[in-house]
Amino acid sequence: MIGALIAALLVQAQACPASVTLPAELQIPLVTTQKLSSKTQVKGDMIVLRTAEDVLVGEVVVIPKGTEATGQISDARATGGLGIGGKLSITPLYLRVGGSVVRLSGSTRKQGKTGADTVAGLAFVPIVSGKSANIAEGAPVPAQVMKAVSVCPAPAG
Repeated sequence: MIGALIAALLVQAQACPASVTLPAELQIPLVTTQKLSSKTQVKGDMIVLRTAEDVLVGEVVVIPKGTEATGQISDARATGGLGIGGKLSITPLYLRVGGSVVRLSGSTRKQGKTGADTVAGLAFVPIVSGKSANIAEGAPVPAQVMKAVSVCPAPAG
């Protein structure tokens, strides 16, 4: 049992000769990978995000562009009566670099519009719906490293 643990640690050390520390609050530029809407998403839905560009520490690419990250719909509200617009919020959760999990923080939010003509027309049309909140594919989702973590940088090439 102990021999297997030592062997696993040796393999890991050989696979990652020099780890790099991602500092807390390092900015990680993420983007959405699909269109999201308050019509179809609900609070708690897990979504796929991707890094929008290489993330470097010094001159070392630690997280390559296109690395998959996981996010969650943290708030979703469909449109309501009386012209109330929908609401949609995304919270980035984590991404993986080698065998390490990098916890993320941050959020993005989109609110559907409530038109002034809707409010003015309420006396004449009592059942009115606002607009859905939509987040386009490729929309930026700002994120940052929640807590410093050592990772094995992506192989060059």
